[in-house]
Amino acid sequence: MTDLQNIGCVILGAGFGRRFGRDKRFATMRQSTVAATTIGTYCAVFAQVRLVLREEDEPTNFVTDIEKFPNLAIIRAPLAHQGMGHSLSAGFAEIDWTWAFVALLDMPFVSQATLVGLISHARTSNAPLIQPRLVDPRATLLERQHGHPIGIHQRLFDEVRASAGDTGARSLIQQRADQIDYYDCNDTGIIQDIDHPSDLPA
Repeated sequence: MTDLQNIGCVILGAGFGRRFGRDKRFATMRQSTVAATTIGTYCAVFAQVRLVLREEDEPTNFVTDIEKFPNLAIIRAPLAHQGMGHSLSAGFAEIDWTWAFVALLDMPFVSQATLVGLISHARTSNAPLIQPRLVDPRATLLERQHGHPIGIHQRLFDEVRASAGDTGARSLIQQRADQIDYYDCNDTGIIQDIDHPSDLPA
C-alpha cells in the first residue's frame, strides 16, 4: 500500500490567463484570493505540494503567510510563456513520489473531501492514471464531466518531464483513455475554473 508521503500534488500556476483581463491568480475570492484559496485547500490535504510559478513571480504574493505551509515547495518554470507543457515538465523535475496529482491554480472550488478520496483511491489503484469524474443528475447539462486534479503514476513521470508546448496532461489522457481509473464524485469543483470575472463567486 502506498504511503501518504509518496502521494504529492503539482499545482500549475504559471499560466497567463489572458481571457480574464488581469492576473486572475490574485482576483479576490471571498476573504482571500483565487491562488491562496487553491493553495490552502491542497496544502491541507497533501503531504507534499509543488507550486509551479513563473520566474518573475514573488511567492509571498500568492500566500502571505507562506511559512505556515512547510509542505509547500516553489518551482520555477522559465519557459512557462511557451505553454502549459513546460510548466508541467518543470513541476515533475526530480520528484520521486509514487503518485503526483496535477492541479490547476485557477480551480479553487475542489473540496478537501474530494482530494482525500482521490488519495485513498490512489493507494490501491493499479492504473497509470486517475481522474475525478462528476456523477451528478445535472452532468448531462454540463460542458464536461472529467476534471482535475489528475493523478499520474510514477511510471509515466518520464513522459511528463518531456512535455512541451501547450498540451499539459491532455496528451496522456488522450493516448491512455482506456487506462484511466475514474474516481466518481458529486463535486462540481473538479470542473469549475476561473476564466472570466463572472466565474468568481458573488
